[in-house]
Amino acid sequence: MTAFTLLGSPTLSVEAGEEASCEVLVRNEGTVVDQFGIDVVGETREWTTASPEIVNLMPGGEATVTVHFAPPRGPQVAAGSHAFGVRMRSREYPERSAVVEGSVEVAPFLALDAELLPAKRRGSRKARYRLAVENAGNTPVRIDVEPFDPEDDQLQIRLDRTLFTVPPATVALLRVLVRPFERFMRGDPQPHPFELKLLHESVDGTLVADPLTAKGLMTQERMLPKWVLPLLALLSALAIVLTTLWFTVLAPNVKQIASSEVAGQVSAASSAAQAADAAASKANGAQQDAHAELSAAAAASAANTPTSLDFRIATFAGPVTDSSFQQFSYSSPAGRAMDIFAITLQNPRQDKGFIRVSIGTNVLLESGLANFTDQPYTYAKGLHVPKGVPVAVSVNCVTPGVGSVRCTPSASFSAQVLPAGAN
Repeated sequence: MTAFTLLGSPTLSVEAGEEASCEVLVRNEGTVVDQFGIDVVGETREWTTASPEIVNLMPGGEATVTVHFAPPRGPQVAAGSHAFGVRMRSREYPERSAVVEGSVEVAPFLALDAELLPAKRRGSRKARYRLAVENAGNTPVRIDVEPFDPEDDQLQIRLDRTLFTVPPATVALLRVLVRPFERFMRGDPQPHPFELKLLHESVDGTLVADPLTAKGLMTQERMLPKWVLPLLALLSALAIVLTTLWFTVLAPNVKQIASSEVAGQVSAASSAAQAADAAASKANGAQQDAHAELSAAAAASAANTPTSLDFRIATFAGPVTDSSFQQFSYSSPAGRAMDIFAITLQNPRQDKGFIRVSIGTNVLLESGLANFTDQPYTYAKGLHVPKGVPVAVSVNCVTPGVGSVRCTPSASFSAQVLPAGAN
């Protein structure tokens, strides 16, 4: 026989990232020397250990086993009560194994991160952003976003939502639209900083954190392009030159020639003018027909001629603890077939994980992110992408690089789009 008892209270409390423990008493009430194996079962087994895991007891002997609970500080373990069981297994009498049960209460904590993507944009009328909000805590968070304009009503800032809830291990994306109230036709670009203040607390209201601020910049440009004013000045100068030339040179000569003509010459000139007009009309019609034929031929040639195409697939993948990939894809213009001749993988933030490039379901290459920051590949023959099939970049994010909550590698492609009829 064996006595197996949980010492102390069956309910414990622990902070995420810290440690709590309880003790279990094992007594050998049999008549032979026995060995007992101790382990933890239940939902806490991944972050709970027993020490020692094996005890050898003489008849009538007893030993104390310490059970350590160490939940990680992250979204992997949710706040609240978690049941556990400590199991004892006898080597001599396997059928007499026993389990004592209890529960551990993991305290909630808040860990929120926010980033404006991109942080800077330019535009004359408006600029669009995305606000990424990640809950890295272990309890749902209720968030209230308050836009703020440090320049006092220079900008109109709109979000698709301002009050929302984010579960643990989740990233929420918000659309942000920024418009300046006043516009200008010419002049230097004007920078307009703005802020998005995130007030957040736990859903039950028991935890309130300090406000989090995401900062952005909208650089307002003038309405008129830079080339418009020089072009207007050039056209004005040309008009002045032509007007002066007309009144000083051309007009006096025309008047003198007209006054010296006789009536017979006027009649002959009229007949000649009519004949010239008819010839001009015929020539004009022929020219229009030729122009139409050339336009049709040019359009047909463009549709049947391969064109060069450079494109880039950027990623924004959240960290995962398994081998899953997050996919980001690109389709050629009008879904036409194309051949890829060069691929450059880029990992400037030195993320850790894996990146995979594929055409449809066909994987072209796969590489560890820790192996490179800039890796080119060239293909003399070209990798064929069939009509309607997307090019995809998939990322298995293990650890984001410095200064980011996500992995952001990218892939740049140099390709040639094939004629419309190609497959």
